[in-house]
Amino acid sequence: MKFIKKYKSFLESIVIDISVIQLDINESLGMVYDSIFKSIGAEEVDDIYVALDLPKEDWSSLDLDFLNEHPEFIHSLSSRGLKKSKLTNTDDFETFLNKPCRFFLIHKIEANEDLENPDFILIQSLNEPINKWETTKMYKLNGDIKNFYDKLSSKKIVVDDGGKEYIYATSNGNEWNLENQNLSDDIYKVYFRKDEFEKLINGRNVTIRII
Repeated sequence: MKFIKKYKSFLESIVIDISVIQLDINESLGMVYDSIFKSIGAEEVDDIYVALDLPKEDWSSLDLDFLNEHPEFIHSLSSRGLKKSKLTNTDDFETFLNKPCRFFLIHKIEANEDLENPDFILIQSLNEPINKWETTKMYKLNGDIKNFYDKLSSKKIVVDDGGKEYIYATSNGNEWNLENQNLSDDIYKVYFRKDEFEKLINGRNVTIRII
């Protein structure tokens, strides 16, 4: 299996109150991108043309496939002391996302991409019914990029029930295994099928954290 990236550290999480919403686990893992960016403190940039100093009349399309190899775009970034990463498509990796996306990161030109957080991300999501990429969005990143990758490849949740935290993980969305098995009991078993797990969670007053 291929994964976007694997990281041990984890700083942010998305919290779901089951008293407010009925849970479909896979839908919750496949969060929309606005939720992912909100969870890592990213801010959407209102005007990409102004932010990247691009003449709107010459750049009617901000399609990432078009920008990715465009020499004038790369030069424009360079003249502002910036550089881009390679274009990444989440459809090439194993995720539970509701719809595929593609993105590249924008770093300071002197940055070590493996060690330093990028300044921005440009991202497009796919409108699958019409097989068309939606309008490109740009976000200023204020947090750790590792958390962004963690959200994209999330396959683990924490169930907080009465102050006890049960950590369940999956590889396929259909089978869920308890990681901290020392907490297993008659209610929270070591293994659940998806439908059993959802029935249990939705029948109790619990909070879910996606990690």
